Amino acid sequence: MKYINVFLSILLLQCGTTLAFAARNRQLDVIDLQLRWHHQFQFAGYYAAVAMGYYQQEGLEVRLHAGDPSHQPVQEVLSGRAHYAEGNSEVLFQRLKGKPLIALAAIFQHSPSILLTRKDTDIVSAHDLVGKKVMLMNRTEDADFLTMLLNEGISASQINIIPSSYRIEDLIAGKIDAFNAYSTNEPFFLKQRHIDYNIIEPSNYRVDFYSDIFFTSEQELRDHPKRVEKMLRATLKGWRYAMDHPDQIIDLLLKTYHVEKSRAHLEFEAAEMRKLILPDIIEIGHMNPERWQHMTNTFVKAGLIPANDLLDGFIYSNTPKRLPEWVIPVLAATSGIILAILAVIYYLVQLNRRLALTRSQLHIANTVLSGEIVEREAIELSLRASEARYRSLFENMLGGFAFCQMLYRNGQPDDLIYLEVNPAFAALTGLTNVVGKKISEAIPGIKESNPEIFTIYARVAEGGPPEKFETFVKPLELWFSIAAYHTGGHCFVAMVENITDRKQLQHKYEHMAQIDYLTGLANRRHFMQQAEAELARTLRYGGALSLLMLDLDNFKQINDNYGHLTGDRVLQTFSELCQSTLREADLIGRLGGEEFVIMLPATGIAEAVKVAERLRKMIADIFIPLEDGQPLRFTVSIGVTALNELCAHIDAMLQKADQSLYKAKEEGRNRVVYADI
Repeated sequence: MKYINVFLSILLLQCGTTLAFAARNRQLDVIDLQLRWHHQFQFAGYYAAVAMGYYQQEGLEVRLHAGDPSHQPVQEVLSGRAHYAEGNSEVLFQRLKGKPLIALAAIFQHSPSILLTRKDTDIVSAHDLVGKKVMLMNRTEDADFLTMLLNEGISASQINIIPSSYRIEDLIAGKIDAFNAYSTNEPFFLKQRHIDYNIIEPSNYRVDFYSDIFFTSEQELRDHPKRVEKMLRATLKGWRYAMDHPDQIIDLLLKTYHVEKSRAHLEFEAAEMRKLILPDIIEIGHMNPERWQHMTNTFVKAGLIPANDLLDGFIYSNTPKRLPEWVIPVLAATSGIILAILAVIYYLVQLNRRLALTRSQLHIANTVLSGEIVEREAIELSLRASEARYRSLFENMLGGFAFCQMLYRNGQPDDLIYLEVNPAFAALTGLTNVVGKKISEAIPGIKESNPEIFTIYARVAEGGPPEKFETFVKPLELWFSIAAYHTGGHCFVAMVENITDRKQLQHKYEHMAQIDYLTGLANRRHFMQQAEAELARTLRYGGALSLLMLDLDNFKQINDNYGHLTGDRVLQTFSELCQSTLREADLIGRLGGEEFVIMLPATGIAEAVKVAERLRKMIADIFIPLEDGQPLRFTVSIGVTALNELCAHIDAMLQKADQSLYKAKEEGRNRVVYADI
């Protein structure tokens, strides 16, 4: 196995050298990428993207710059000395202060930031830090630690904060009580020296930040949107390779970047990073807007920034999505029905409570007025029948019903306990024997996967109005629709409906509504949505945009002479050839019959004509074998136009391209005609 790794490492270096030599023969965009610290496995994906030639394949020459206290990512990007960089929560902090930064990908799904203490100090929690010497960096880069203290009711003034020396020896020597560290780095030194230690993690105190954020500037995205796509695509590809081949990256770091860490240290760093990146569970670089909003709220709560709306536009995205128009009315109607049913159930619960109170009052009166025994028995019989009816309704209702109590820790909502559930609750959720259990015990991991559930339940339990919401419970892999109602004290009722099948059906219908069943291409409606979005993006950020209108020549004769099944094969062959030839960013759709349309982003008229001519020749060169073995050949006519001041609307571009297509048909078919601009 050792020899295989050595061979692969040599192959990796040779591949990078070959691609670098090939890159000299073509012009590459020179890109400066600022790392956060010295060369180490923490930045493995970027080394892999350079060594494997992923950046060169995208037409980029990327220069990696190691970081130090005087060369930090945010300042290097804002000053223009670097086009891209990798940073921590300070990227979001500076954005919220008005700096023009864009987050492209979150490499670490969980922050490696921790506090280390010596085992012999008995400092094991945030409260143990009061009055102790704690080494931190600053308020922006250590916002997670400050928020952890705030969540526990601890003021920063209660801690003796010392600026970080970046030297773990200060902790070992006892100069400080707690040291800010990375879980991927400093614990290795302590293990080497056989020093027992404790870890205080902000994530255990409801603080869970993204880390190692790949980012750029608004100017870079505005001036070079395609380059941003290429840079992000190559970078994520590099990270995927680094996660799959850590031994090769370690060899690269030792031989090419001459890092001072040992192989054992780098292997430790790679193993710990995998726990934070989660490459086998979550797509590398994934960003959840709600996580970003949570981080923003954390900064506001810590008093680092005032509340503002500067988070808008911070998260990079170029794939807007819309729900079909029928979804919202259907959901609204369904919600109305469910609310009506819940209102009836709520009424019955309140009625039963009033009946129970009446029974208690009658029982007391019976002790005083023994002569009314007959009347008391009649009333008690009525109440027992009522309770039996309620119990029957409770146990046989189709919806899940859970009576819960919110639990608090240090004055903050921390968990909830199930007081009573009906059989339908167990059937819908798959949870059994949960009465008397906390939700964190019944569903391990729900605090991390669904923090919004606790926030909503806390509002209701504190006397807030009823709330209804939908959520995907990751530990159960199920979708639920939940309605919560306050019932007094810190208790509430949760009505639960399993909507997993509906969500899956909704996704299926959304897909069917967008795709042409025969060719697998976007249908007319979906293409128009994509094209309008691409046109709006081009008009906003600038750049070229071209449109091709394509029509298969004499297609009706093919159907008439050889049958519709052969005609379908022609359409499918044509569609497959177009898809294999076009770029990933290009858009293609079937307008109807034998008519197709292609949109080419960042492509001028001259280049668009070349693309059209290449497609035309490829179509003319292929054939479909008929049942008798004879080849069936077919051709295509193409009309081309491009975005300009007189043609700046999708309908105008389609009309212009259609006119060119008509001209191509008039001139004899099997040709490309473009509109003058």
